[in-house]
Amino acid sequence: MPRISEEAMSEKAESFYHHLKTRRTIRDFSPDPIPDSVLEHALLAAGTAPNGANLQPWHFVVVKDPAVKREIRL
Repeated sequence: MPRISEEAMSEKAESFYHHLKTRRTIRDFSPDPIPDSVLEHALLAAGTAPNGANLQPWHFVVVKDPAVKREIRL
């Protein structure tokens, strides 16, 4: 992989920082269902996150039933 200059690294870091500053917390979610293909790809992406010793120690559960969601939130 080619190395990038310190100046380019600094520019990328600053750009990333400014991007992160624009994020916000969402507390009001749409009631519309999320397509299964979108959920599948989101879970595939989450499973690629770095972790200690490459063990992938996480488990994901998709809950679609509103009643079950309410129970979990309690």
